Amino acid sequence: MKTIRNKIKNNIENKSDIRLIIKDMKNSLLDFIYPQNIACIICDKPIKLTNTYSICKDCFKELHFLKDACMKCGKPIINHNLEYEDISNCSYCRQRTFYFDRAISCIEYNQTSKKMILDFKYKNKTYFCRYVAQIMSEKMELENITADYLLFVPLHKKRLRKRGFNQAEKIAQDLSDITGIPTLNCIFRKKNTKRLYNLNRLERQQEVKNSFIIKDNDNLLKNKNVILVDDIFTTGSTSNEISKMLKLIPVNKIIVLALLTRTNDPYVSFEENN
Repeated sequence: MKTIRNKIKNNIENKSDIRLIIKDMKNSLLDFIYPQNIACIICDKPIKLTNTYSICKDCFKELHFLKDACMKCGKPIINHNLEYEDISNCSYCRQRTFYFDRAISCIEYNQTSKKMILDFKYKNKTYFCRYVAQIMSEKMELENITADYLLFVPLHKKRLRKRGFNQAEKIAQDLSDITGIPTLNCIFRKKNTKRLYNLNRLERQQEVKNSFIIKDNDNLLKNKNVILVDDIFTTGSTSNEISKMLKLIPVNKIIVLALLTRTNDPYVSFEENN
């Protein structure tokens, strides 16, 4: 704790920016409670100090970082034609209307990546958000994405009280610390919807319909570019419903940014095919 006090004192003496002081205080406290680079954040195995995102090599190999993805929905596209590569023909986007301009996900949903989400949502490992935000910020840099504001998918107040935090909000706050893009808490869930994981696409659309309101009394969002942060992009029903409301303001451009997305196109891996 003496180290934390000295760091705070030095910050106060050398920096006038209160936001930077608060950020350093928070990071110092988190480092004290959750020391970094001691164990893998997914499997808890010991790791080296240099491991990326504090993930062991075995778990890292199981994370499929998305490269070839649809430029609209962000889902991975599997090339079935061996003669040429075509990533513009997305089967998921056919006959669907999206109100957001683009969805971008970082990692494909599988058993390893799912554990990252479940642990910080249901085991209260909220420090995971720091690593998620780091992955997202690198994806933003790779895709040359920026915005005027970071928004986040809200929880209903009953679910928020039960869980104690909103994972999308915490990710957005850490992402704001990294990128300097301010967060705006302006989206509210007026309907306590059912859990969506066991509903199909049409059931999800119906469940989230008219579930959100946007409070922008100062007209901060009008004609602005925004990034809507969430943890998982599954069918896009929630993000799409929020985007529809944002377009009525009107917001200029909406990018949905998620850590995980499910593939829409089942395929046989190279190993299985051989």
